[in-house]
Amino acid sequence: MRGISAFGAAALLAALPAAASAQAANQEVVVKENTTVVVKEAPKPSPVTFTPYGFVVLNAFFNDSVGNRNYPLPAPCSGGASCEGNVLFDVRQTRIGSRLAFDDTAGWTKATLSALLEVDFQGGYTGTTSISFYSPAVRLRKAYVDAAWGTESKFTLRIGQDDIIPSLLRPVSLAYIANPLFQFAGTLNGRAPMIAARYDMTPKNGLTLSAAVAAVSPQDNTAGDATISPGAAVDLGAGNRSRVPAFEGRVALGFQVGGKKMAELSGWAGWQKNRFVSPATDTNVDVNSYIFGGDMTLNVWMVNVLGSIYGAKGWDQPGSLGASQGIALTVTRPTPTSSWTIANASAIPALGGWFQVLVGPDNLVKAYGGWGGTQSPFDAYAGTLFDATAATRTVTRVQNFTWAAGLIGYAGKNWRFSAEYARSTSFFYTGNSFVQGQFSLNSQLVF
Repeated sequence: MRGISAFGAAALLAALPAAASAQAANQEVVVKENTTVVVKEAPKPSPVTFTPYGFVVLNAFFNDSVGNRNYPLPAPCSGGASCEGNVLFDVRQTRIGSRLAFDDTAGWTKATLSALLEVDFQGGYTGTTSISFYSPAVRLRKAYVDAAWGTESKFTLRIGQDDIIPSLLRPVSLAYIANPLFQFAGTLNGRAPMIAARYDMTPKNGLTLSAAVAAVSPQDNTAGDATISPGAAVDLGAGNRSRVPAFEGRVALGFQVGGKKMAELSGWAGWQKNRFVSPATDTNVDVNSYIFGGDMTLNVWMVNVLGSIYGAKGWDQPGSLGASQGIALTVTRPTPTSSWTIANASAIPALGGWFQVLVGPDNLVKAYGGWGGTQSPFDAYAGTLFDATAATRTVTRVQNFTWAAGLIGYAGKNWRFSAEYARSTSFFYTGNSFVQGQFSLNSQLVF
């Protein structure tokens, strides 16, 4: 018995470490399981995201003749100080924006809801002296909300102020951002309140498709005379008086590789009804304006090609050439009253377009060259208010052409520098032409 007891005691002693080890192993499993449970119970990320963005830009412009200071647009001059150039350091193109997004895909709308607000400092000045140029007013660029359904194939309802749909493509430049390169020679530039529906199919690889239609607040820049179309009261313009929204649309087909756009071709159009009220007879004179055109983007290796072309009648969207894109009025002057009777309103035809070629490795250095132009026939103004007086004929610009070249360097992904030159030639209804050249040094920090 003693032998058995001794043997049993020895076996028991030998079994104790194994039991203790098994117990420890079970406790370790429990600890790991508890740790896993804690990770699973981590708080979920907020469905609301807020993303600020923008850039700070400094432009140093050197003009060789009279004209607008921060973009080349020649003005008539007759010698002396009125034809002199200037130098200007400008920060007005600095831009700040923010995006707010809310994921409601599990809620009632089943949509991703978002809002965007964007401002720059191109809104004007507090005074008329040169000092006021350094106290620019804030300008609201964009303010809209989106409701979007889908991811790679997405339908979006957009309500608010955004870029106009015609002529969405912009040339690449650090000197001309808020005032795009070729904006007075083929690039239509502007924003307006709208209600828009968009469809985008954007896979990372393969064919892309986008389409947009919008009802837009009508805008016009027709030269005013005898309160026929006041330029200051934006809510009394000829487009607003029609009581009909403007309508715009665009369709684009492209190709992407790895999320990078390799090529895109688009077509777009717009229509607006304009109404003029004859002050002498209190009758309405209506005329329709329209535009149609397209743009192209091509990216092959280190070469980027951009271009746009359009034809229009009476389309004077902000950023276009003003009178050459507007409505020309024919009037009579009854006697003895000073009120005028509008005899006719004609949509002035215009053709415009631009192209730009950039060469160089992405995010390192790009050299570019490009040209843009827009023109209207001289005879379209015969017998209209633009043809009424010598002063009117002198300031009526019917053609404008711009060529530009530049070198853009990239100090990383966020800091960019450039040296650029643009030269514009304008032809006026009198037949006179004027030229302005502008050299610029530019710095842009993107965040």
